[in-house]
Amino acid sequence: MTWERGYRALDLTASWNAPLTLLDDVDSSFTGERRLYGLPFRFGDDLDGPSLVRVTGEAEILVDDDCQWILFAHALEEPDVFEGAPVGSAAARYTFRYADGSAETVPIRRRFEIGPTPRLWQDRPIPLDWGQTPFLALPDAQHRLMHRTCGRFDAAGARFVDIDDPQARSPYVLPYRFYLWPWRNPHPERRVAAVEIASGGPAVLIGAVTLSRLAEDPFGRTVSRDLIFTLADGHGSVDEDVAVTVDRGTATYAYRTVDDGSLSRPPAWGGATNPRTGYVKVAATPSATVSLDVGGTGTATFTWGDILDKGRIVTADGTEWRLPDAGRAWIKGTVVDDATGEPLTCRLHFHTPDGVPLAPYGHHAHINSDGNTWNLDIGGDVRLGQRTYAYVDGEFEGWLPHGQVVVEAARGFDYVPSREELTIRPGQRTLELRLKRFHDPEADGYVAGDTHVHFVSTHGAELEARGEGVRVTNLLMSQWGHLYTNTEDFTGHPHTSADGTTHVFAGQENRTAMLGHINLLGLRTPVRPWCTGGAEESDLGGGLETTLAHWADECHAQGGTVVLAHFPVPNGEAAALIATGRLDGVEMIAYDDYNIGQYYRYLNAGYRLTLVGGTDKMSSEVPIGLVRTYARVPDPRRMDYWDWCTAVRSGDTVVTSGPHLRLSVNGAAPGSVLTGTRAVRGVAEFHSIFPVDRLEIVVNGSVAESRHWDSAVQTGSLEFDLAVDGASWIAARCYGPGEGAARHVARHKDVWERPIMAHTSPVYVASGDSYERTDKAVLAEMLQLIEGVEQHVRTRARTAWPGQVDHRHGSPDHDRFLLEPLAEARRTIRDRLDGQGLRPTAQ
Repeated sequence: MTWERGYRALDLTASWNAPLTLLDDVDSSFTGERRLYGLPFRFGDDLDGPSLVRVTGEAEILVDDDCQWILFAHALEEPDVFEGAPVGSAAARYTFRYADGSAETVPIRRRFEIGPTPRLWQDRPIPLDWGQTPFLALPDAQHRLMHRTCGRFDAAGARFVDIDDPQARSPYVLPYRFYLWPWRNPHPERRVAAVEIASGGPAVLIGAVTLSRLAEDPFGRTVSRDLIFTLADGHGSVDEDVAVTVDRGTATYAYRTVDDGSLSRPPAWGGATNPRTGYVKVAATPSATVSLDVGGTGTATFTWGDILDKGRIVTADGTEWRLPDAGRAWIKGTVVDDATGEPLTCRLHFHTPDGVPLAPYGHHAHINSDGNTWNLDIGGDVRLGQRTYAYVDGEFEGWLPHGQVVVEAARGFDYVPSREELTIRPGQRTLELRLKRFHDPEADGYVAGDTHVHFVSTHGAELEARGEGVRVTNLLMSQWGHLYTNTEDFTGHPHTSADGTTHVFAGQENRTAMLGHINLLGLRTPVRPWCTGGAEESDLGGGLETTLAHWADECHAQGGTVVLAHFPVPNGEAAALIATGRLDGVEMIAYDDYNIGQYYRYLNAGYRLTLVGGTDKMSSEVPIGLVRTYARVPDPRRMDYWDWCTAVRSGDTVVTSGPHLRLSVNGAAPGSVLTGTRAVRGVAEFHSIFPVDRLEIVVNGSVAESRHWDSAVQTGSLEFDLAVDGASWIAARCYGPGEGAARHVARHKDVWERPIMAHTSPVYVASGDSYERTDKAVLAEMLQLIEGVEQHVRTRARTAWPGQVDHRHGSPDHDRFLLEPLAEARRTIRDRLDGQGLRPTAQ
């Protein structure tokens, strides 16, 4: 056979004396010419006839060629090492005879140069050869990347290790047959004539032999390094259809590099990538061929040794390839408060000047291949835009390259986010990062919480919350068809961090597709079912078992707190819940004109509704507390979970995705009711790490006072005087400046690009002795919503169970059970209309 880029497979036809059926699982064996680790090997073709060299005494294999290495694909027929044969004992002897008559003899030792050919081990729970391959040889099965986006459902976990591992299959399949042992010729100037194989007892099986004339180690021993490439014009962008492969080595998936030209304001809150520039980690021998594949078509190739020599090359298709400096240091780092020197939990992002993201050990440098992360990669890391951040508890370790490194660090809205360009010097072992506090809302008694988080573990939520300055996290169990989430996290009491400052409570988001979603916080016992009414929330074809009103009643009976999730949608039972006073708060997960407009309508109808904020976090593309609730508690230092819930119910809250906003009306905080006054004096002020250019006072849904800054600021205030005629509600809100007419509000780089804003709950003011206001049109619409829900329950919902059914609620009349809260809401609204003389004749 001919030489191929420094290697030649020997033809062993003359030496074959045994069939391949000696091997277990022979139907899965490979035959003929093969590429193993990118190197050529020639195996036998006939499964039943002679296609294998079996040596029980002595045998000779002719070579008659010059070489630097000889590679053997060999194994022992008997598994005697698993039956007591000593590891390291000689199983055979190979003698290499040179053309000049000299020779070199090498002992072939058990689990050093050779091992037993694997068996199926069907009578054992664990294959005996697993974890016991030879120390000096490689299995003939090379690691291969899994398909990046497709594959079996049962391989989902394996994707985190990139490679397709046949030993993880069930039933067990043999991952390899032979072991590849490279013998280095100590006299490459001498021509090798033959190799004599002498068995020391067990039968030696030779599957293939290959020669090398190259000085390189055939299988390579150099650790992977970054390879950066910029696609040529016409190749599109670096996405999941772009692959870089290496035949004599390994290459990871190709990822985009970080774009330093798209810095967020402020830093450490996300960024974009370079669409045409990517990186891949390559470990290869100098003779390896590196190939670029775009959309299934090969577009470029080059030899790894060429770029090792030159550092930069441009392939014929116009793609540029670069190798950064390979030096690196294992760094032990700390993050501390600049004023106190105390360790500080935060999130970190590192990248090189070339845009290669780096991560502290134990974290992802690149979350989930730029793809969606719903219920994936949850905990420990977060991605904003195309920057991946790692949550660290004041300390971290990992590799950083010598030279310049960019680091971004942030801790919620209370600290000044930082971006630094550091230099890691050879010999450096430590690194200290410092963050400065920007504003302390707890000095005013306001404590941050997130009302809506999914999928993370309790301890993962604690770490992430501490890194974002969130004291209370409501981790919500729920159901999506057959997926039940966070079941194991429910305890009926809060999990509190060791320092007593951070609380995670596993509650519930109970959901129906039509009636709505409701957050049940502070539950002592679960309120089941979590979801009902069929897909997509509940089981496909499932029935409507209960309503939001009944869930709310069960939560309140336990002393819990009820919040309508992502108000007002799904917009079904919301009107009934508001009319009957079953809600302790309505939740904003993103500022939207429609959602906030609906909130204002209910306020205008006289309902006093506390505004709360939550993220509805279901992926690593949003951090805990990106939208949060600040509620004022008596003593933040000694606050527990229940104190925070009580504060939420009091109505003294601010929802924010950045600015710390405060409102005072005649010295009263949000949630307060002021009566007997015809004029008020108030002040609103904000402190924000994000630029703000508008501060507005909203009265009864309209902007009554405002202040605009031509150049956005980080602190600002607005004093106002208002006349009061009748009953009015007063709230404050502020925004950051956006880009372009369609983006008039600044936005985060999370998956939903949420606006950067803040909004207080209202202060309620009345010139009379009590706060009363109404809106006939809103009440009429509420009755229509209630009518719609009732008609849905009566005519469309699945409420006809086949056979006899004994429901959880115990009522013999299931339909009546479902409809009772709606009838109660209708009566309440009609009573209000009657009391105001506003009842419409149609009702």
